[in-house]
Amino acid sequence: MDETQIVIIAVIVIAFIVTLIHFIPAIIAFKRGAASRWIIFLVNLFFGWTIIVWLVTLIWACEGRTEK
Repeated sequence: MDETQIVIIAVIVIAFIVTLIHFIPAIIAFKRGAASRWIIFLVNLFFGWTIIVWLVTLIWACEGRTEK
C-alpha cells in the first residue's frame, strides 16, 4: 500500500466515525422508540452540526416520551 491509499482509507474511517457521532441523538431516539424520533432525526440532520442543537437533540432523544 502506498501513502495515498493509506490517506484515503484514513479519511473514509474518520468520515464514518464523525457521521456516527453526529447521528448519536437520532440513533438513541430510534433505539428508545421515542415518539418524536423522525423529528429528532430531521432536526439532527439539518441543524445537528451546531453543538447547541446537537446537545438539545441528544437530551430530547434521552428524555423524550416513548411509544408504547
